[in-house]
Amino acid sequence: MATEDLITDKSALKPGELVEERGLPSFSSLFNGVRERALYRLAVVGFDNAILFVMSLLLVGSVLAMGGEIRLFQATVILPLVIMAFAIAVRVKRDPANWYASSTFILRDWIPFVLVVFIYENMHDVAGQVMALDIAGPIMKMDIAIFGVEPTLWAQKIYSPLLTDIMAFSYAIYFALPLFIMFLMSLWGKRFEFRHMALALALCFIFGFLGYVFLPCSPPRYFIEHMFDSPVRLSGIFLYDWLQGQWDGLSVVSGGAFPSLHVGISSIALIYAWKYRNMNLKCKILWYAYIPLVTSLWFATVYLRHHWVVDIFAGWFVAVAGYFISSWAMPVWLRLREKYGLPF
Repeated sequence: MATEDLITDKSALKPGELVEERGLPSFSSLFNGVRERALYRLAVVGFDNAILFVMSLLLVGSVLAMGGEIRLFQATVILPLVIMAFAIAVRVKRDPANWYASSTFILRDWIPFVLVVFIYENMHDVAGQVMALDIAGPIMKMDIAIFGVEPTLWAQKIYSPLLTDIMAFSYAIYFALPLFIMFLMSLWGKRFEFRHMALALALCFIFGFLGYVFLPCSPPRYFIEHMFDSPVRLSGIFLYDWLQGQWDGLSVVSGGAFPSLHVGISSIALIYAWKYRNMNLKCKILWYAYIPLVTSLWFATVYLRHHWVVDIFAGWFVAVAGYFISSWAMPVWLRLREKYGLPF
């Protein structure tokens, strides 16, 4: 073929094809390469870790930009770390020959929950800083429109120190509820079930973070403090006062009432207790035990003046949304791992 014909043939090529023939990749091949690398890394780390890692970076950047302080280690992170260490010890004792693989799997599976705690403990420096508003007023009006009375004020009618202690206990166990289910899944080697729940929890926290940042809402005990009179301040017999002092000393998200993550997290626990109830007898018992524990926690959020009832509705919504998104994402993730030949 003549030289002129070669030039003519090349000029008829598309720009991307011409560039690729000269030894440089086309835009489409570059895009596909980046896409494949991103999908491979996603297949390796999982949706839960990927989402939480990005959220952690955004949170750290936001807090530092606002002059806040990053809290790496506080009381709430102790529980998942202790449970993780105990799960590793039990698995290693059961199968000492495979101690390395067992430890690695458990560490990998529990990392998302530790990141969740890290995000939660640092939310308070962001809540109310991005959006200079407080939606507590409209939320309170919605409560009154629904019930004809402000529920936290109505709850004064049933106040007693003993009930306050019971409600304080219910409110305090919100982290333990999902952790116990996840601990059992770790012990039993149910990695898919564990990761399914971990992703739902991660999504629940992310939705809560977005609510705290863009829809800051003060809790009743701050917003209508002047309206409480019977009693002005709650008190218990032996538990509430100590617990409330501990809560006040932690990273309290003063503008983080909407949605209620206490409700969201406990709802996730209840959903998965129901989902796994037929796994064995222990799970069946757990499901029945969680019904009163979780419902009492929901009531405690209002009784203890930490949340409006509309916050509870929002907590239910983020929990259900997290569950359904996780139910869609987990099979997608497994297909990605299969595509790249990664074992589960």
